[in-house]
Amino acid sequence: MNRPHRAWLVCLGGALTLLSTIGLGVNVFAVYQPEILALRHFTNAQGSLITTVRSLFILVALLTVNRACARLGLRRTMTLGVLLIALSCFCFGAARAFWQYCAAAAFTGLGDCYGGMVPLSVLIGRWFRLRRNLALGLSSAGSGVASIVASPLVARVITGRGLRAAFWLEGAALLILALAVWLLVRGDPAEVGLEPLGGAAPETDAPRSSSSSGPPAYLAAMAAGFLIGGIGGPGYSHLTVHYATLGYAPLFLAGLVSASGVCICLGKVLCGQIYDRWGSLAGDGYCYLTVTAGTLLCCLPVRESPLVPVLAVGLFSLGLPISTVSPSVWAAELTGPEDFPRAVQAINLAYTVGVILFGPVPGLLADRTGSYAPAYLLFAALLTLAVALVRLAYARKKRLTV
Repeated sequence: MNRPHRAWLVCLGGALTLLSTIGLGVNVFAVYQPEILALRHFTNAQGSLITTVRSLFILVALLTVNRACARLGLRRTMTLGVLLIALSCFCFGAARAFWQYCAAAAFTGLGDCYGGMVPLSVLIGRWFRLRRNLALGLSSAGSGVASIVASPLVARVITGRGLRAAFWLEGAALLILALAVWLLVRGDPAEVGLEPLGGAAPETDAPRSSSSSGPPAYLAAMAAGFLIGGIGGPGYSHLTVHYATLGYAPLFLAGLVSASGVCICLGKVLCGQIYDRWGSLAGDGYCYLTVTAGTLLCCLPVRESPLVPVLAVGLFSLGLPISTVSPSVWAAELTGPEDFPRAVQAINLAYTVGVILFGPVPGLLADRTGSYAPAYLLFAALLTLAVALVRLAYARKKRLTV
């Protein structure tokens, strides 16, 4: 009986990394955020600024993440990311003033990048020649697992013990997860005397260099990443705040975050399968339709029925891989293998700039209009433009390669 390839253990290590950084560090923070606003009497705009600071430090880290991966190696860089998220939890637990919450969010931003999609995409690219997009979907689904498991636990700890206890318990759990990441991840198959799953890629199968498809395709993917930053960043992080303002209870909101985690997991695995089997047009179409449907449902002013919030958050989350899996696919297919790390970094950099610039928008619009619906309508329009730009980039590359 053949043993499973070591690549799948590395994939598990990547999943635990994203469970820690994007899952516990970013997604589960949606459970904390309404409680922080209520406890400290912060405005909606201040709540948006906390997440904007996080995004700003993701941007700062993105400028150095490839250099860190080259100097420290993927294993050390990803473990460092998890440790930074643990540090941010301890800082959040000790915070009292607004600036202290912003400082804690800065550590979250650094950890989210060093243990995020850029090093993960490079890691999966090194270990997988076959089923690469499936492996990318499986490993990135770790962030959804955190939402499923941790969100209800965090809500109960907050209710029973308070915010400080919840943050500090999460920080302790992250230290254990950092050890697991260190044990599972290896930066390259050659480190353990192996070839990637599927063997070395033949020269004829290698993707074309980005120089052959031209800068416009690369820039179009970056522009799309920027536009998607609105819906993938503040659009997602304000879902619970949006429904809190409509009167839904904290435990119901924690359940929404858990349901979101289930849908994120399913969406990423399904998205990876669709990209592998039917190509980028089908994958992009799947993400676009589900996110758009969920976003438009968020605009309905429903205050009592649980059905609409569940459907809205579920559909939104099923298509959320457009902000994680899709950019890595675009980077791989619109550039060559030698440009892939740089392309992933650039698209994620543009995405983070979008998250930062659009970050205050939901809070500001909600303070002015009394509703988050205008922000979600705006994000749906920006998503439409983003997908159109990507499809034009693919069409141009196809013309150049004929």
